[in-house]
Amino acid sequence: MKIMVVKPIGIVHTNADEETIKNSLQGVEGVIEVFEEFSEGLEGIEGFSHLFVIAFLDRVTEEQREVLKVKFRRLVRFGFKLEELPEVGVFCSDSPHRPNPIALTIVRLIERRGRFLKVGLLDLYDGTPVLDLKPYTPDRRVEDLKLPSWYKRIARRVSELSGLKEPRI
Repeated sequence: MKIMVVKPIGIVHTNADEETIKNSLQGVEGVIEVFEEFSEGLEGIEGFSHLFVIAFLDRVTEEQREVLKVKFRRLVRFGFKLEELPEVGVFCSDSPHRPNPIALTIVRLIERRGRFLKVGLLDLYDGTPVLDLKPYTPDRRVEDLKLPSWYKRIARRVSELSGLKEPRI
């Protein structure tokens, strides 16, 4: 197997604490600082409304990297009982506990100030290393999205409990 070396291109900054971010169904505001050596790669980004952010979840422990089955435990805070939540494979979730703790999230780009991107919908902790950024473009939009019934059931209930049309679960 080939050894991979991945170098962060930036870092997340937010004033929101970890509990606030964990409990948010719509993310928080923050700033993605792109390191000076990569700042030229931002040329033209300010025209996009949303970005994909690929990040490394550096707080995940070695033990948590062995997790292969999960429940959506954070939904207990919203009125679910743990026993009513399905246990699914980690690759069916956005759990940070996974073999390779790499995050993929979509943020709303509010503004660019040089190499600093003010963003909304952020669900990453302060200090999280950013590995890459990509624009969210129409060719990446999925029109015929299919979801399993267990997911639809959970999403419908979270929406009812939160009042949000499309909460992140």
